[in-house]
Amino acid sequence: MKKTLIIIGIVAVLGFGVFAYLGGFKDYSITVMEQKSLHLYGLTYRGTPQDEGLKNTFQKIEAALTDQAEATLHTIYYIEPAGKLDTMNVFVGLDKVNDDVKVNWEEKVIQGEQFLMADLRYNKLVMPRPATIKEDMQDYAEEHRLTLSGIFIDRLLREDHVQVWAPISKKK
Repeated sequence: MKKTLIIIGIVAVLGFGVFAYLGGFKDYSITVMEQKSLHLYGLTYRGTPQDEGLKNTFQKIEAALTDQAEATLHTIYYIEPAGKLDTMNVFVGLDKVNDDVKVNWEEKVIQGEQFLMADLRYNKLVMPRPATIKEDMQDYAEEHRLTLSGIFIDRLLREDHVQVWAPISKKK
C-alpha cells in the first residue's frame, strides 16, 4: 500500500513538473489594439469534424500558405462541435494571398476600429481551451466596459503561439 502511494506521488509530481515546464501555469495577456478592418481570404467548411472535407479545406489553405511567406493562417469557428458527430462551421483563411487565389476563394471583411487580443504562447499540449479563452476575453471586455461583436478569430502564428482577436463593436 505504501509503495503504491509513493509511486502515485512521484507520478503526480512528475506530471505537475511537465505541465509547468510546458507552460501550463503561465497566464496570457489580453489587450485592446487599434486595427483597421481585417481582410481574410479562404474557404468555409460546414460538416462534421471527422469528414475528409475539413482536412481538405485545411490542406488547400496550408498549400497557399507555403506560397505566401508573409501570410498568417486564421480560423473563425462560427459553430464549434461538441462531439465528433456534431456539425461545425469554420472559416479557414489567410490575410495575404495571390490575386489568382482571391478569385476562387471567399473574402471575409471583419469590420472594426479596435480588437481585443489574447496572446497565447503555450505548448499545444497545455494550450487553454477555446471556451476558457472566450470567457476570459468576455470578462475583460465587461470589466473595461467594452462590447464584443461575438466573433473570435484565431491567428495561428506558430505551433506554440496563437492570438485570438475579437472585434470590439462599441464602448458601453
